[in-house]
Amino acid sequence: MFNKKLTTSLVVSALLSSSLLAFENFFVDLDTEVQNNSQLIKEYKNRITKLEKRNKFLLEKKAKKPKLYEKKPLFEEIKEAYIHRIKLNGAEANKINFTIAHHTLSLEMNIKNETKSKDGYYASSRYFFQSYSIPKDVEESKIEHKVDGDYFVVVMPKK
Repeated sequence: MFNKKLTTSLVVSALLSSSLLAFENFFVDLDTEVQNNSQLIKEYKNRITKLEKRNKFLLEKKAKKPKLYEKKPLFEEIKEAYIHRIKLNGAEANKINFTIAHHTLSLEMNIKNETKSKDGYYASSRYFFQSYSIPKDVEESKIEHKVDGDYFVVVMPKK
């Protein structure tokens, strides 16, 4: 019994000492880890500062023209009319071709941008087309369109 306890004790002690030796091979350089963490903190602080500046810019921009940033439903039916809204996203409403034909309302817009700079020439274009069937209970001759903030609004009055 004594030999068994002694053997167990020797085995446990050998395992512990080998574990401690193995742990020494995974020694962590605390100074390096602290330096790496400090660098990460600095990077995150820079990113946070940039995000705070971006939010300040966006809020100032919104404060100058709050109507451009109002969210409205794109379609709405009220007692006296149907209302369709098209988000312009900064496009000029006067570039929208508005037509009514064959009980269909059509909106079409083609925007071309050309920019010259010292680095070269840049051209882009965007095309938008949307059509709506005019419901039978609408007075086609009284359909109106207007600009409301950053929305092109079509009002189709009911009969």
